[in-house]
Amino acid sequence: MFFRFAAAIAMIVAMGLTATALEKHNLELNRTIAHRQYRLELLREREARLRAEVQGLATPAALYRQDAASSSSP
Repeated sequence: MFFRFAAAIAMIVAMGLTATALEKHNLELNRTIAHRQYRLELLREREARLRAEVQGLATPAALYRQDAASSSSP
């Protein structure tokens, strides 16, 4: 009788420890996903900023200013 009781308690403890370990791993994965989403958003913002900068530098007025500045230098 005691053996079955001890086995049941051991099984309950093992299930609890397994559940705790799985929950900890799940939280770690969620934290990693959130961090990667944050970094992806930063990279997208940087890409948009750089694309706007390139677009501004490639306008005819900007190219004309660069050409005028380089031709006026001795």
